[in-house]
Amino acid sequence: MEIAIIGDGEVVIRFIDRHGHTLVQERLVVSGPPGVQTLRNVSLAIGTIRGPAELAPVVASLSNPQQRVTFDGEDPARFARRRCKAIGCSATVARNAARGRAPAPTPRGPGFASVGEPAMARVLRAASDPARRRG
Repeated sequence: MEIAIIGDGEVVIRFIDRHGHTLVQERLVVSGPPGVQTLRNVSLAIGTIRGPAELAPVVASLSNPQQRVTFDGEDPARFARRRCKAIGCSATVARNAARGRAPAPTPRGPGFASVGEPAMARVLRAASDPARRRG
């Protein structure tokens, strides 16, 4: 599937399985001159420890209200609804996906790095410490 993003800003896309669980989340940041556009190709199937999983994309958030997103040239809500039906989602899951509602991914098991990247927060705090700055 091709994701097209028109306009600068941040887009969060969650990929849900047929039960409505978010298995993958991507945060895409686009910057550039007015009217900047980007394309990203993604697979709508992944391998899991339980075997392959078919996914439906959901636009969870946009940082810029003027930004536009399409999935294979189609409105994200329409695409999500159609894809949910194709992979066997319930009517409730499909309706929520079309409305941009998908749960945040939940960490399971050891060694999982949280979405908030706490290690990066420590680096940023250290970098902004005036005592550490060099002239």
